[in-house]
Amino acid sequence: MDTLKALMVFMTTAENGSFSDAARKLGVSPAAISQSIARLEQELEVRLFNRTTRQLTLTEDGRRFYAQCRGPVNNLDAAINQLKASRDEPAGHLRISLPNSFGRHFILPLMGEFCQRHPKIRVFFGLDDHFSDLIEDGYDVGVRVGMMPDSRLSARHLAQLPLYTVAAPEYWSKNGRPQKPDDLANHNCINYQFPTSGRLCKWEFERDGERIPLEVNGIYTLNDIEAVCEMARLGFGVAQVPGHEAMPYLRSGELEAVLTDFISLERSIYICFPHREHIAPRTRVFVDYVAEKLAEHPDIVADLPGLDLTAKREAAQH
Repeated sequence: MDTLKALMVFMTTAENGSFSDAARKLGVSPAAISQSIARLEQELEVRLFNRTTRQLTLTEDGRRFYAQCRGPVNNLDAAINQLKASRDEPAGHLRISLPNSFGRHFILPLMGEFCQRHPKIRVFFGLDDHFSDLIEDGYDVGVRVGMMPDSRLSARHLAQLPLYTVAAPEYWSKNGRPQKPDDLANHNCINYQFPTSGRLCKWEFERDGERIPLEVNGIYTLNDIEAVCEMARLGFGVAQVPGHEAMPYLRSGELEAVLTDFISLERSIYICFPHREHIAPRTRVFVDYVAEKLAEHPDIVADLPGLDLTAKREAAQH
């Protein structure tokens, strides 16, 4: 049995979700794919796929086996691409993990130009606020907001994000504006719950280099940051959200920020990828492209009119 060939058939089938699609990709018949998978299952003495007349899905063993195979295959692919990089343009399949809201608003709109620059790259996006494990789930690269990637990953810091405390103008007119973080005890604060852990996100403030975490209370709790912004825009309470989420509403006047002397820059944007000796050219060009574009994006790098966070950013980097 040609083990390497069987593994490639298995991984192509897992990624395409059907024998027929895998067959078209590899230029063979669906029967040949089915037979190869059956021989591999017999060799391993484990079922890799659940088969029905309408659907083909990985078993739990199959998912685990795919994750274990993905790393070595990526390394082999990266090594081959590294050798070819001097004469070939970046090519192949690029698997990208993105947080939902940030991915939709800031990464997906960039992809038209990226794919024009690199027409031989084929892209898969996994949009998920549960922060998929890049290595276990076979991703080449991931964008992460507000969390430092784990030690198994290389990370490139892209930007520091101000946390704005906001509400609709009508809310402030009716309830008054807080002058210090503790004043929020008298307001209806909209909580954000992390989708992965179910833990409530503590609000963050800072003054004179001192970090001030704060637990707040309110009627509403949501596990989607866009929905938190929308609730605040509709006048239901006060929210604390990253600048890139709040900026369009702040520009339009639908939200107004308070406590700007206490803005925290604790959260950041990172683009990360698994540690490897050789980084595939397709991964490298994507990382460089995203870093270039986000460094120019006004919703990420701009501050509120009359507010300059440059000194605070410089202090946070030291």
